[in-house]
Amino acid sequence: MNDDEKLKDIFETKKVSKFDKLIFKAKIFSIIRGTVISVVVVAVLGCILLIKNTITLNRLGNDKKTVMEYLYNISGPNSYIGATQFDDRIMIGEFAYTKYKFVGSKVVTDGDYKESYGYMPLINGIYGHMGDSLFEGEVETKSGHAFNENQSYNKIGRKMMKFYIPSIKYKYYTNDLSTLSKIGEDKNAEISLSFDKGYSIDEIKNMVPQNITLNWFWVDSYDKNQIKDMSNTINTVENEEDVYGIKALQDNGDKLKNPEGSFIQTISTAKSIKGTDSQTYQILFNKLSKDKKTIKKADIKIIGVVVSGDVNSLKQLQGKSFIKASTFGAIVDKY
Repeated sequence: MNDDEKLKDIFETKKVSKFDKLIFKAKIFSIIRGTVISVVVVAVLGCILLIKNTITLNRLGNDKKTVMEYLYNISGPNSYIGATQFDDRIMIGEFAYTKYKFVGSKVVTDGDYKESYGYMPLINGIYGHMGDSLFEGEVETKSGHAFNENQSYNKIGRKMMKFYIPSIKYKYYTNDLSTLSKIGEDKNAEISLSFDKGYSIDEIKNMVPQNITLNWFWVDSYDKNQIKDMSNTINTVENEEDVYGIKALQDNGDKLKNPEGSFIQTISTAKSIKGTDSQTYQILFNKLSKDKKTIKKADIKIIGVVVSGDVNSLKQLQGKSFIKASTFGAIVDKY
């Protein structure tokens, strides 16, 4: 082969056969088809997972709201769940709500709170609040000597009410009723009253002046063993987060016609509902029913209340022998 023939062989474009072209097109079509199928499958699966995620979190969010509503029915003195919002993400969500109170004739907000939920244990709990207290400080007596009792403040800086158990003898009893004159007549106040013993709700209604709002009844849910253990501890004063009781008002401020019945129904129902702290409700049920099958109104004794009203009205409670201690909660402008 001479030089011209070699050059021609090197640079001459070889013709591709029709069969090779068909094979090439088939490969391209197969790649495109596989890619399209993969994209469609991923998209469909993604949509299915997103829908399932939404449905699951929606159910869990509503369950969390129900749990909190049950809890506020027996705890949270004069506290109600107001505006709510759900924030569902991937596998976890957040239930946010505003807490409010009735202070005399006024409705006041009492901070924003949140609860988390989810269906992945490893990441569930990333959200949620860091407790209801802003901080706790040691209380001092008039003489300036600290005694073993903490004063807590909630997220908006409000003093959290305290409760003194009648069957425990304390070295010091807070008497915020005696300081009402320092507040000013243009204010409404919320105040906890700890009694000298247990009373029925009907007895309390006759003991408290009618122009003072009865917001909440503190139920005696303490047994002898619990009292004995608490008597041996340094700080036995109960914080408002730790007590259980009966709401006297509906969430719109109207009086409840049968407050004891609502309280009993909540405990009796919640102890069997999945997702609630059923053990807490079961313990309360056992204590109040005295291990019987049902709780009767006669079984319920009230050892304290939360009341509210204007300063002049609340002064009528000063000097009442059945009041062992009193502590301020929310204090707001009257108008």
